[in-house]
Amino acid sequence: ARLTMSALLASNRAQQTRLRGRDGRAFAGHFDDSATDSTCAVIVAHDFFGLTPQIRSVASRLAGDGFLSFAPDLYRGSVATTRQEAEGFARQLAWNQVAVELGLVVAALKQRRAGMRVAVLGFAMGGAAALVAAAAVPALDAAVTFYGIPQDVCVENKRLRVQGHFAARDAKCTPERVSALGRSLAEHGVHAELHEYDADNGFFNPLRTEAYSPEHAKSAWARTLQFLRSALA
Repeated sequence: ARLTMSALLASNRAQQTRLRGRDGRAFAGHFDDSATDSTCAVIVAHDFFGLTPQIRSVASRLAGDGFLSFAPDLYRGSVATTRQEAEGFARQLAWNQVAVELGLVVAALKQRRAGMRVAVLGFAMGGAAALVAAAAVPALDAAVTFYGIPQDVCVENKRLRVQGHFAARDAKCTPERVSALGRSLAEHGVHAELHEYDADNGFFNPLRTEAYSPEHAKSAWARTLQFLRSALA
């Protein structure tokens, strides 16, 4: 189905709010530290459209629920306004660099406070990025993927916890691929809970009008918060 992205997306090149590590390294994105005393942080990995207002709103929502939140800008300021443009941006993304950047962001967040625990949560391409980070960043504590599974990535960190939210109707994250992910995580002793919804890919995103399911989005969010609070405790 065709996505209709309003001027809301096209105007997303506003000034970034940067996360800074103790070493002075700055990461472009949307940083919400309004939960000032929290020792739990969530990195929000965007989908293939980029750091849209929708992704920023998820980060702000997490902050409202008591987490430090940071949505890194993996596209360095670019935001797609059509699906074709988004696919082009995604093809140019170097996944090894994504893994390195997410590892540096995890380290920067952990430097902010003793005992800080960090999760990565992502949507579609960002969900795949969350699992890439789970495989590549030993310091990560948890990962949440919404309808995103990377190719040829194996998560083996037994200390880490994984949650997944998948749509029954999804040409990319098919039920077979979700089952294979679950088997791989179980074989490597990784604690995981994978949920399937009678919905279409994109059911969490209200801008995806042809796929959005308020009922399933509400259920998935409640499960996500419960999981994060437990995994980051």
